[in-house]
Amino acid sequence: MIAVLRRRDFGLLWLAGLVSVAGDWVLMTALPYVVYDRTGSVLATAGMVAAQLAPSIVLSSFAGVFVDRWDRRRVLVVTNVLQGLAVTALLLVGDGSLWIVYAVAAAQSAFASFSQPAEAALLPTLVREEQLVAANALNVLNNRLGRLGGVPLGAVLLATFGLSLVVVVDAVSFLVAAALVAAMRHRDQPHLEEGDATRAFARFWSEWIAGLRIVREDQTIAVLFVVLGLMTFGGTMLDPLFAPWIRDILGQGVDAVAILTVTSSLAGVAGSLVVGSVGARLSSRALMGWGSVIAGGLLLAKFNVPSLWVAVALSAVGGITAVASSVGVETLAQERTPEHVRGRVFGSLQATVWLMSLLGAVVGGLVGELVGLLPALDLAAALVLLSGVVVLALVRDAGHSA
Repeated sequence: MIAVLRRRDFGLLWLAGLVSVAGDWVLMTALPYVVYDRTGSVLATAGMVAAQLAPSIVLSSFAGVFVDRWDRRRVLVVTNVLQGLAVTALLLVGDGSLWIVYAVAAAQSAFASFSQPAEAALLPTLVREEQLVAANALNVLNNRLGRLGGVPLGAVLLATFGLSLVVVVDAVSFLVAAALVAAMRHRDQPHLEEGDATRAFARFWSEWIAGLRIVREDQTIAVLFVVLGLMTFGGTMLDPLFAPWIRDILGQGVDAVAILTVTSSLAGVAGSLVVGSVGARLSSRALMGWGSVIAGGLLLAKFNVPSLWVAVALSAVGGITAVASSVGVETLAQERTPEHVRGRVFGSLQATVWLMSLLGAVVGGLVGELVGLLPALDLAAALVLLSGVVVLALVRDAGHSA
């Protein structure tokens, strides 16, 4: 993994991601609390989540068309700067100005619709093919490290200095990330013919449909959409059920929430290091398929054995298998997608993730309410397991044997 980080452009991209993710978690830790504290309304907090999800669901697939036409490094620089500027509007938040929070959340989501597929499409051009697994594992690692650092920092800053400093820290993190990406030497060749700029929008629909055609005609990519939908839907079904499971089934309090959350985060860090070191010996299909099967099985065991310390042990192992599955998804999509349409494919994948996240959270709450907590948890775990079975059954290795 160290050899991958030594590749200058990838190292800069990785560090930019770490800084940006940490800044995001600083804000995401503080802002929901501020909204609830000032409104006393769970619905108001849910509205902020909806404002974050809706633009990405609508825009990500379409944004991929432009990501494939523009210099992806420049897309990341511009979107980071715009996100840094947008978040400063939160300095104006006061009583009766909750609409600013919603507007900023929506703007951040809209810009991320461009930056996320741009980063995923750019990464394979910065490392050798045999380094893709390690590179994607390092990306998972910076997400985990950013969360571990950003969450406590956000809480401390909010409690000590208030929302304003939280906003400033997040804004600065975006600008630092933009500067790091701007320092990269890699330049994309935009897929836009000379003199064709004025007709770019007119060609938008045909290019978008061409991207969807790749998804439909390539069995592996089509299966990826199904599998990622199952994984995401099952995973986010668990979100509204987690706290009730701890209280009603484990018979524990908020301290157990903290223990299990920290365990999962640390396991994710360990899993990133393990997968990055040895994952290249396995195919991306095996990482994704077996990672999901084992993760789903561990979830089923965790939910049906009402013991906190069993849950801690299974969460530690499950954190590693979840990383393997996540790295497998990203690597498989990068390996099987032609370079000139990666933006469109990853944009559509991202839209699928956000849509399934929203639906999974809603359905998880409804199923838990209607049929009971444990059946809902078992259903969510079974969907995660099923996603791995689908991969192993329908996806074939390219030059590997699982």
